[in-house]
Amino acid sequence: MLELVIVRHGESVRNYASDLAHHGDTSLLEYQLRFERDEAAWDLTQRGIDQAKTAGTWIKENVGDGFDLHFVSPFKRTRQTAASLGLSRADWLVDERIRERDWGDYLAPGGPPYNVIQYLQDLSFCSEVHWKCNFPGAESIEDMIPRCQAFIDDLFPRIPSGKVVLVTHGGTMKSLQFVIERLTVEQATLLSERHLTNCSVLHYRLDTDLDQNRNWRGAVRFASPILPNAPVSDWQPIAGGEIASS
Repeated sequence: MLELVIVRHGESVRNYASDLAHHGDTSLLEYQLRFERDEAAWDLTQRGIDQAKTAGTWIKENVGDGFDLHFVSPFKRTRQTAASLGLSRADWLVDERIRERDWGDYLAPGGPPYNVIQYLQDLSFCSEVHWKCNFPGAESIEDMIPRCQAFIDDLFPRIPSGKVVLVTHGGTMKSLQFVIERLTVEQATLLSERHLTNCSVLHYRLDTDLDQNRNWRGAVRFASPILPNAPVSDWQPIAGGEIASS
């Protein structure tokens, strides 16, 4: 059996600025949209670091420590989250395929300035599978599925049993769910109850050693360690049947 743990990064400086803007203070987000456009370089806030520590404690208490493989997106906020989980003997492998979606080139010549109102509106749509920004190079969640598929197709033969942890992004987690649970994009509503807040955790138990046709079976649960009382869902079967949760 393969245990696969997927973690979203902690609160980033952009998450914090967006939250302030939602509550009426747009100054920090306005500054970031003008001067801090390199998404890969965004830091965690101190709160984000603390969230990662909380998620790491939950993982060690509910999944265990001593993972066989550790993967992380190349973005700074995911690497900081990975370092803050506190997992032992963690040799983090950076994999470009589990980076966040490309929001697009909003400095492309001829386009209007990207303002706070438009950015917040885009955030409200970004969890929709087909949606993407109206900028050159922008990706949707659906667009990320092929690279997530390539990552999983490489991972499962490499380690059909053991424990693996990934630290990635909310959009990428959604794409990975389509791949691992063999869902079509038309089945997106089946994932609607999993709210991918900062440092949320997907925990899969998978029997991947079946055949070469992606007919693995298994179960998944979802946790939000940073929320009050650290809610955890029941184990649910993915397509193909369930592995016992005990």
